[in-house]
Amino acid sequence: MMAENTTHTRTFRTRFVLLPAWWVSCGVGLLLFVSAMTLAQSPDPVRLNGTPVWTTPQSIAGQTLFYKDTVGLPFAAIRQQQFRPFAQKPFEVVIPSKQSSIVTWLAFRVQNTNTRQVADCLLSVGRQGRIELFSERGQLLQRTGTYLMPYNVEDWQPIRLRVPPDQTRAFYVKVTNLVRVVDPIVAVLHTPASLRSWFANTSYLTRWLFLGLAMVAASLLVMSLFAFSQYAFNRDRVFLYYALFCFVVSFYVVWNMNFRLGLGLPFQMHSTSRSFTFILAFFYTLFISHFIDLPVHFPKTWRVLQVFLVVFVVQEALTTYEYFYGLLFHSNWPYLRQELTFLLAGVVLFITLLRSKSPFRGYLMLGMGSLWGVAYFHTFLDVRVQGGNPSLLIFINYTPLFFGLGAVIENFFFLLALAYRNRLVEVEKNQMQVRYTNELEVELARRTQEIETQNKLLEAQRIQQIETEFEQKLADSEMTALRAQMNPHFIFNCLNSIKLYTLQNDTDRASDYLSKFARLIRLVLENSRAERVTLHNELEALRLYSDLEAMRFKHKVTIYIRIAPDIDPHFVTIPPLLLQPYVENAIWHGLMHKPEGGTVTVDVSQPTDHQLHIEIADDGIGREQAAELKSKSASSHKSFGMQATADRIRMINELYKVRNQAQVLDLVAPDGEPLGTKVLLTIPL
Repeated sequence: MMAENTTHTRTFRTRFVLLPAWWVSCGVGLLLFVSAMTLAQSPDPVRLNGTPVWTTPQSIAGQTLFYKDTVGLPFAAIRQQQFRPFAQKPFEVVIPSKQSSIVTWLAFRVQNTNTRQVADCLLSVGRQGRIELFSERGQLLQRTGTYLMPYNVEDWQPIRLRVPPDQTRAFYVKVTNLVRVVDPIVAVLHTPASLRSWFANTSYLTRWLFLGLAMVAASLLVMSLFAFSQYAFNRDRVFLYYALFCFVVSFYVVWNMNFRLGLGLPFQMHSTSRSFTFILAFFYTLFISHFIDLPVHFPKTWRVLQVFLVVFVVQEALTTYEYFYGLLFHSNWPYLRQELTFLLAGVVLFITLLRSKSPFRGYLMLGMGSLWGVAYFHTFLDVRVQGGNPSLLIFINYTPLFFGLGAVIENFFFLLALAYRNRLVEVEKNQMQVRYTNELEVELARRTQEIETQNKLLEAQRIQQIETEFEQKLADSEMTALRAQMNPHFIFNCLNSIKLYTLQNDTDRASDYLSKFARLIRLVLENSRAERVTLHNELEALRLYSDLEAMRFKHKVTIYIRIAPDIDPHFVTIPPLLLQPYVENAIWHGLMHKPEGGTVTVDVSQPTDHQLHIEIADDGIGREQAAELKSKSASSHKSFGMQATADRIRMINELYKVRNQAQVLDLVAPDGEPLGTKVLLTIPL
């Protein structure tokens, strides 16, 4: 309809420019006639005899017409509309509308019957968002209202009407309100004296409302400060969210007090949205959720509530923008029932409380029920009471009062829940202290028992250590004795060889033999003093011994010593005099009975970093045939070196907790003939 009227107006203006002057005169006369016909619907004009001197306001509702503009018509089109008597105007209620603002036009005439004095008075249409006064020709005479400046009842002045002597003037008043914030429109004339009387009467009628709102705001502020102090002491975020929730509700109540009662505070409501309700719902949701540990016990529900939290932040941001810069949307649909979001969030929280096993859910459910029953019932249903005591009506019909009252009752139950929570924490702390004391006593008894047991173990270990040290000293003595027994065995064998060369008058060989024997004796004496010797010294002693034995047996015995290239013989150490007995046994029992003699091979390798592998192989007659020859011999030779070496290996393993191993294998040909003997020595490094 607005588009049609705009098109019609543009066409009319185009043609109007082209008309002759006399057609213009006819058109103006027609408009004045239509305007006169419109105002003619009013029974009588308001008659004044100059400037009035009333002390009480005078209603002009009987002489006023109204028209509800739902499409935003221009002034020229408004004058052509059908105005109705003001008495037929319905009671102002907040109803769903397509537009975010609602416009009401008032039309009346004022007649000054005084022929010399100007009629000067004040028009009050109530506390409205924007009030604009137009003349009969559409000239804007004055603009005021609560949306144009910080509103204060004591400073605000009604619209001023001036009518020259003996004249009648028609006035149009455009009243613009936001759909969510609508106060009843009145039509009252004031004088300065009656205006002061009206202010005093208004203050008197709103005394109970002021007292109720002040008590609600003070109660919420005290609860907020108490919760802030608790958070400062224990750093519990539940108290922080509760304190912020109470503070925002308290500020919300004061905000509405400033708008309704005109407290003169620097902030003023001029928004179609419900200020602070979204940030209030934000902290409310956080408080309930963390009070019952909802993110832990109901993670899926918490994800849904996180979506609501984001929506609350967006809504509050839009409300803040609208407060500072005006309406965001011309359409009213974004503003309709904005509280549905936190109502749905409240339903989710209430259902979660029913499912929760929290010991505080009873208090929380009573609190939420109080808020919904007292505040939301009045808010959502827009309950309005008419008739009766005016002061009581003002008190009952003010929605923010019930919201604040419901919040006070709710927060009282929340305080009970917090107190019960603190009581449970205190009881749990006492129980933990008692349990901790008992645990300390048990731990003390256990530690005492452990100390006694450890003392006994230490005493036993000390005795065992003394015994071990004694056994080690005894083992050292036995090994020293074994080495002392082995050294004479070497000397005995070598002296026999020297004796043989001397008897044979072979002085050169005897001298050479004696020289090597002296070097061998010196090396054996040096090695026998150490627990471990280098592989080089051990092999050097073995070479000297093998040279002496080869000279003794007419070079029928050949000894080969091979060392793996990755072995450093000057770095690797082994027990002393460990290889010689096996080589001696191979010569005496394997090769001595073989007419053509034979070969003894010593292979040294290192398969791992911590293990040395030595193979001593001969191609003698084998152990079985050697045993037979030994049994037939009249003077059987006892292998003293082999037995001593075996005893040494056993003692070394026992003393140093190592695993030296000696394994003797028979070498046999495929046809069963013996090929010799092999000794495998494994020495840990």
